[in-house]
Amino acid sequence: MSLDKIRELGEELRHVLAQERAAIVALDHARLADAAAHKQYVAFALDEQRKALAPQDAAELRALFGALRAETRANAMLAAAAATAVRKLLGYEPTGGYDRHARRAYSQGGRKLAAY
Repeated sequence: MSLDKIRELGEELRHVLAQERAAIVALDHARLADAAAHKQYVAFALDEQRKALAPQDAAELRALFGALRAETRANAMLAAAAATAVRKLLGYEPTGGYDRHARRAYSQGGRKLAAY
C-alpha cells in the first residue's frame, strides 16, 4: 500500500515539476509560487510515506527518487538559464567577480550588482 502511494505522489510531483518548467519558460511568477507551494506539500507527503516503507522496497524507492532528482536538476538548470537570459536582456553583464557573500556580481552602467 505504501509503495503504491509513493508512486502516486511521485507522479504528482513529476506533474508539478512539468508545470514549474512551463512557468519558468513563461516567466510567470504566480505560477512559480503555486508550483513551489505544491512541491513542498508533495515532498512532505513523500517523506512521510518513505518513513513507513518496508526495507525490501528500498531499491524501487531509489529508482523513483533518482528519476525525481533528474527532473529537479533539469528544472534548476532551466531556471538558471532563464535568469541569465533575463539579466542579459536587461543589460546586466557579469563582472567576473563575486561580492562579499560569494554571489556572482553583475554590472549595469558602471554599477556592480549582486545576483540573488
